[in-house]
Amino acid sequence: MCTGDLVTAPDQTLTTAVRDYWDSHTLGKQYVRDRSLTPGTPEFFAHIQPWMNPYKFPWIMERIEREAARLKGKHLLEIGCGMGFDSLEFLKRGVRVTATDLTPNAVALARKHFEVAGVRAEDVRVETVLSLSFPDATFDAVWANGVLHATGDTALAIRECRRVLKPGGRAIISHFYRKPSWMYWLNRYGRENIEYKEEDPPVNEFYTEREILAMFKGFAIEEIAREHHRALPVHRFGFKAALYHYGFRPLYNLVPEPLAKLLAYKLSVTAVKI
Repeated sequence: MCTGDLVTAPDQTLTTAVRDYWDSHTLGKQYVRDRSLTPGTPEFFAHIQPWMNPYKFPWIMERIEREAARLKGKHLLEIGCGMGFDSLEFLKRGVRVTATDLTPNAVALARKHFEVAGVRAEDVRVETVLSLSFPDATFDAVWANGVLHATGDTALAIRECRRVLKPGGRAIISHFYRKPSWMYWLNRYGRENIEYKEEDPPVNEFYTEREILAMFKGFAIEEIAREHHRALPVHRFGFKAALYHYGFRPLYNLVPEPLAKLLAYKLSVTAVKI
């Protein structure tokens, strides 16, 4: 891909490692308690839905509703669609969606999800955000939810998002992992994995706010939001989970609101291409 006068290429070894991890750890499968459910069925999607991002975190759904009202009839690209829960909510609100993911397993499940939900995307396909196949200035908006910091080259991912946006197009990035934050310390010093209990992905970067905003060259920042500043319930079991549920979480949530927001786990950015 070309970014201005600079031609860059992603690290293929790292990209392969990231793809292999997420292809065998599709986000959502860790929430399945009933092993009799068949992946891709309506019952399967309903079973895990309460733990998926648009429903578990109210601020995500609020952002989808706000952006969908603005983008109705326009074309949105989702980066890292997973099983398609976010894209589904945009489709239900009249946004045209091209849903992409790095992994074939996620794409297959997203296609099935849209089928059982009775919606139709413009396309659902395998793509890497580090080297998108779309022409310049294709989309009215790009949505990425908890994806870009796990690619191995966040700055390149943001440049690719900008490239495929039309002038004035919206990059809606919910979210980046933020430091300092309560989760940064829990992950680094508590040795607790974030994504899957058994194993985290090859890349899961934490950034300062200054580092995040510096990567949005060629954008006008419309909104930044510190989110997930309270310790919420998690779908984990065992000794460490008990320490979190009955020790860390109630104690940390006593921290006064202004200080807690300084330690927010996530930073979301909405920016407009200029």
